[in-house]
Amino acid sequence: MTISLTKRLEQLDDLPSLPQSLHQVLSELETDGATASSLESIIGEDPMLTARILRVANSPVYGSAKKISSVARAVTVLGFDEVRNLVVALSLSGSFSCDLDTDTFNIRQLWLHLVATARVAQILAQQIPTLKPDEMFTAGLIHDLGRVLSCLYLQEEMQQIIETCRNEGLSMLASEQKLGLSHAEVGTFLATKWGFSDLLANVVRYHHAPAGAGNHEQAAALVFLADGIAKKLGMGWDLAGDNDKVLIPRCLGLSGEAVKAAAKCLHNEKEDLVTRWSQILFN
Repeated sequence: MTISLTKRLEQLDDLPSLPQSLHQVLSELETDGATASSLESIIGEDPMLTARILRVANSPVYGSAKKISSVARAVTVLGFDEVRNLVVALSLSGSFSCDLDTDTFNIRQLWLHLVATARVAQILAQQIPTLKPDEMFTAGLIHDLGRVLSCLYLQEEMQQIIETCRNEGLSMLASEQKLGLSHAEVGTFLATKWGFSDLLANVVRYHHAPAGAGNHEQAAALVFLADGIAKKLGMGWDLAGDNDKVLIPRCLGLSGEAVKAAAKCLHNEKEDLVTRWSQILFN
């Protein structure tokens, strides 16, 4: 990242801080002792997050027959994994505006890409003993936070990147490289500011170049693969050049059939995923 860009990001007065509840949830999930009770204790300290969780839990998305009036009940009805994923998604989306939809920027489409990447990363991680599916869901959800940040705070540069994509038929990544603004580097700035774990920070920084992630190469490679699958299935920004062939990193040890099965699963879930998460994130 250039010094001028770093200074510009450091000078942003309204750059959001990581919600304390999310920091605690992510820290808790790194341990082997995370339980529904420990999750409830953390969420209960954040009244706004609690209210959002209960609003979503009682929405038509889940169709609960009885009113859910506590986080404990939400965990019981929706399941530990679902509530955990909601906490991460609602905390992140609540830190940024989801309403910047113009001819140039479509933040909602970007958030749905993050959710799709998170879901397929979670599916694929079930076949890799060294990776935790829940942690990979979180990794998929945050991998493009640099683009969210850029759309909201670096709009002039993003305008140039998107225009280059459209005018020259380049992918977003190639356009960024040409103009010297890497969303991975912007995301790394935020990951560092927010104190993400080494695994999550390395995924943000190296999800387009997994070999650079060192001990976390598999995690970065899995998100790289999940990102490609989501785009291939039309769950990404609709820009020229982004429909490349999906590559399977060797370090994952996954067969082509396993990847196709995960892609098929996401394809089958696509309509429900878009409907459900649109209601969760944007209503």
